[in-house]
Amino acid sequence: MKEIDFYEEFANKFIKYLQGYLDNSFEITFSQNKSLDSMISEVCNLLKVSNPFPNEYIPKLKLDILFGIKQANKIHFILVEAKYLTQLSLKDYSQLTGYLQVAKNIGTGLLLLIVKGTSPNKLSSDFGEILKLNKLPMDWKVTVKNSEYDFKTGILTYLPGNGINWIETNNINGISDFEQLVEIITNDFQ
Repeated sequence: MKEIDFYEEFANKFIKYLQGYLDNSFEITFSQNKSLDSMISEVCNLLKVSNPFPNEYIPKLKLDILFGIKQANKIHFILVEAKYLTQLSLKDYSQLTGYLQVAKNIGTGLLLLIVKGTSPNKLSSDFGEILKLNKLPMDWKVTVKNSEYDFKTGILTYLPGNGINWIETNNINGISDFEQLVEIITNDFQ
């Protein structure tokens, strides 16, 4: 099996969890395993909202999962990079941060470990050490031609057929639970 085999299962469970933290004025959907421009179009069509980036170049990165959360006519996107491994490494996180920076307009990203087998430690030793030493930026800003872009990330684990868990990253300003994710989403709509 590959991580793609679990995208839909994870996405449906993630939406169910997230809806438990949001009121009925929010709609949530997702797209999976397509280029970013196609995923944005699909999510906007499903939510019946205009593409928020009509005149901007959207890179044709092939990505895993893109969630769209809509309230009124505004949309917040969450990019998810999924890995089906026994543990995550810094290389996996770097891929997510690179995708966010190339996409520019999607400021929320989640690195998902779809747990393969039974690993007592979900993070590789080097990645775990970097997190413990507070040496990993999980929120940052990038300035491109006088435009500033804000990014914030989190790390999740998902055991197929089971629940979603967050890796604790509060000490380095990472998203560590659904409450924090909802705060980011709702702040975006204010």
